[in-house]
Amino acid sequence: MSLFVDFLSIASVVGIWPRFIEPKMVSISETPWHLEPDQAHLDNLTIIQLSDLHFHKGVSQKFLDKIVRRVCRKRPDLILFTGDFLCYSQLEEAERIKDFLQRLKAPLGCFCIFGNHDYSQYVSRNREGIYDLIPPPNPLRGVLKGISTIFSAPQTRYGVSDAVLSIEHHQELCSLLKQTHFQLLENATVTLPLGLNITGLGDMALGRCRPETAFAGYNRKFPGMILSHNPDSFPKLLDYPGDWILSGHTHGEQIHFPWPKFLNRVSQKLARLDNREYTRGLFTVGDKKMYVSRGLGCHKPFRFCSVPEISVIRTSI
Repeated sequence: MSLFVDFLSIASVVGIWPRFIEPKMVSISETPWHLEPDQAHLDNLTIIQLSDLHFHKGVSQKFLDKIVRRVCRKRPDLILFTGDFLCYSQLEEAERIKDFLQRLKAPLGCFCIFGNHDYSQYVSRNREGIYDLIPPPNPLRGVLKGISTIFSAPQTRYGVSDAVLSIEHHQELCSLLKQTHFQLLENATVTLPLGLNITGLGDMALGRCRPETAFAGYNRKFPGMILSHNPDSFPKLLDYPGDWILSGHTHGEQIHFPWPKFLNRVSQKLARLDNREYTRGLFTVGDKKMYVSRGLGCHKPFRFCSVPEISVIRTSI
């Protein structure tokens, strides 16, 4: 079926770019963090956010090497991964993804959370908009699902099926991460010695986003960065401490129409968020900022105006 999609992309000519070129590109986005006077101890840090690798056996080594080179070139002080290491909960070619992750390191540490593809079973929205156990779709069915999403009514409520609540961690992935520089944070906070909180939340698609637990160990004397895979969690975190919320999940809409407005609304709808405006880039609400990464990979290798992204946050007084 994937060969059929490839054929259609080549036959249409215009499909060559989003199918075979853009998904293999990697861009760098730079976002400043202007520190307050009492945050001067964090001056001149380079913080890198990675997200949504969606590793599978079809991901080329050349693409992985490109990511490592771009990250290392920035000399990060801190690396934060905001979920979806895997694709449909399948850990393929474990040695290759382990080698990739082992090559990523930073003096202040590497921290990560899980996305909805990273637990023992794959979870996504069902036809009613409830997060549920979903079999991996074939490419044609995925296209049909996207079309039905465009013409369906907007999501009106967040819900998680009972079947999802009992899903466990992906034990193979947890074991693999322990052999890398990455520390998994599941509803937990670590405070770095220089005075920065890193809080990681479980994924809300599985009913695991528990801020009351995650912030129990938060040191309110220091600023903090919050890792939460799904940007729909942003409103739920406004009453908790922290300066930045880093998310992914949407792939920047993956197929993004910047204009005209009606097409932009269509591409936002494809992300299937309750808060449809939070699909990509930087947002500010109150005293918090959220950055939604376009991510690195995709379970369907097709991107338009949504180049894979390494996000860099630089601190300065």
